[in-house]
Amino acid sequence: MNRYTPAVCLILALVFCTTIRAQTTPIKINVILLGSFHYGATSDRNSTPFSDLFSNKRQKELDSIALAIHTFGVNTFFLETQFTEQKYQDSLYQLYTKGKLLDTNELKDERVQIAFRAAALSGAKLIAADYHQELPYDLMNEYETLHKNDTLASYPFFDGSYPFTLKQLKLSATPLPQYYIQLNNAYNRQRILFDYLHYALAYGIDTNFVGVQFAASWYDRNLKIFTNIVRKIDLKKDKTIVVLFGSSHTAILHQFFSNHPYFKIVELDTIFK
Repeated sequence: MNRYTPAVCLILALVFCTTIRAQTTPIKINVILLGSFHYGATSDRNSTPFSDLFSNKRQKELDSIALAIHTFGVNTFFLETQFTEQKYQDSLYQLYTKGKLLDTNELKDERVQIAFRAAALSGAKLIAADYHQELPYDLMNEYETLHKNDTLASYPFFDGSYPFTLKQLKLSATPLPQYYIQLNNAYNRQRILFDYLHYALAYGIDTNFVGVQFAASWYDRNLKIFTNIVRKIDLKKDKTIVVLFGSSHTAILHQFFSNHPYFKIVELDTIFK
């Protein structure tokens, strides 16, 4: 015979369910997606000139970025270094902390200018997380060459005008923290995804899905990057992380992190004042 009244049973059930939820709700890790342009040489098709990187003005701006990241409590950086090259990255950082990193090409890299600079303040970990994978541009170029004179090389849906026409602040006239906020806002994330994914789908007709192959390859590479990151996360110690990759990567990584229950994305405009 049940010793408890229906009301007491209901209360006990609610307490039990609340306890279970409290035990299973994960503590979210703060994720700062610091999508960047590449300061030095890069194989990327798009580049942003940064001729005044070593000017006093830009170096002070980079100091402010590093300090803001440090103050926010970041304890781990995940960097666009091939994941098999961790020891090489560690050796560069050791040279940097001793003031012996003198190679100009290495010094002008955003990983050095931002992540190394911030880690030197806090002792944050620097994890190599990239996965190198060439995109099938050759197949896209082949399709374009074969169909350059065709009137039906695509579908009418893809013939619209380019939808991203909002005037952007120029790096040459904008403080670096504000430029990064712009580069990583929702508008530019959508623009980047359009360029790499939706625009690519315009390539192909009927049984030819070369554009889908390109988009799938881009997803594939970035899913591997995301996997490299989560493999190295310490759920007990990593409270706040920075993912410093090219903005074309962080735009899609934003999808993966925002849809995962263990992470909370922190937008840059809350960090760079």
